[in-house]
Amino acid sequence: MSNRTPAPGEAVDFHAHVVPPGLLADLAAGRLRFPHVETATHGGGQVLSFNGGPPTRPVAPGLTDPARRTAWLDAQRIDRQVVGGWLDAFGYQLPPDEGADWAEVLTTGIVEYTKADDRLIPLGTVALQDPQRAAVALKAQRAAGLPGIMIATRAGELELDDPAFTPFWEAADESRAVVFLHPGFGAASPRYHDFGLVNGLARLEDTTVALARLLYAGIPDRYPGARILVAHGGAALPYVLGRLVRSHLTNPDTTADPLASFARLYFDSVLFDLATLEFLVAKAGPGRVLLGSDYPFPIGDLAPRTIVETADLDPAERDRILGGSAAALLGEQT
Repeated sequence: MSNRTPAPGEAVDFHAHVVPPGLLADLAAGRLRFPHVETATHGGGQVLSFNGGPPTRPVAPGLTDPARRTAWLDAQRIDRQVVGGWLDAFGYQLPPDEGADWAEVLTTGIVEYTKADDRLIPLGTVALQDPQRAAVALKAQRAAGLPGIMIATRAGELELDDPAFTPFWEAADESRAVVFLHPGFGAASPRYHDFGLVNGLARLEDTTVALARLLYAGIPDRYPGARILVAHGGAALPYVLGRLVRSHLTNPDTTADPLASFARLYFDSVLFDLATLEFLVAKAGPGRVLLGSDYPFPIGDLAPRTIVETADLDPAERDRILGGSAAALLGEQT
């Protein structure tokens, strides 16, 4: 891949999603076949299902339409956009061999999509249900020039702090990969089924629990070469960090110091609230907070510069969040 490291002063949206339209077309036409991947039309859009499971949500037009994305980037004054896949389509439900093939095809499609616009920087995907295969794929993608990958907070019931993931974290550490951690699971109980709480709250709970486990297992501190970036401002983690520290002090033999790992994390700015963004910057530091939109979803921040430009930040902090920190991070990946 060509070097797409952002230039000084460029605004970088580090949180966006894509579904390769060519991949969908090939699946629908039968040109591409996977034994446990099905596609259909529902609700005016294409849906996928994996290994006999329920269908995904319909693929939103903004995920596949490059013209719509281009117009949005122009309107929002975004110079670069880091794009990962859509979590619904990651296929962690697939058998390991098939899952590895699916992840490779999906990653290839994402890369091809970004070739049409030099502003786009692709993140790969891996078969997280098989940590060993995920490690091999991550190394290969880094060798091919990708800055890193986007993954969900867990694969089925397999948590990211499980010892089975040791090869994966070793690969991320050795290759100094960006690992964008994004919630892929919602309603953990019927309590979330009303009021839109799956998107409004459940996904944030999922992220918070995954992060608490990673911090108590000491994963970010143990593998400092892995550049772990967390969606949605780290969910509730920055707010509850003090409580996690307090609990650690009462259980020092069974938990790692969460502050040591917290200091290794990066966060996006998808928070919607000025005071919350200001708190995150004070807690993590401006060098650890990056501009994000969650494009193209309605619950994303589709005017992402506004909160950063309006928050009570000094000019240097604002510039780092808008693009300086992303440029530094991506510059390390080349």
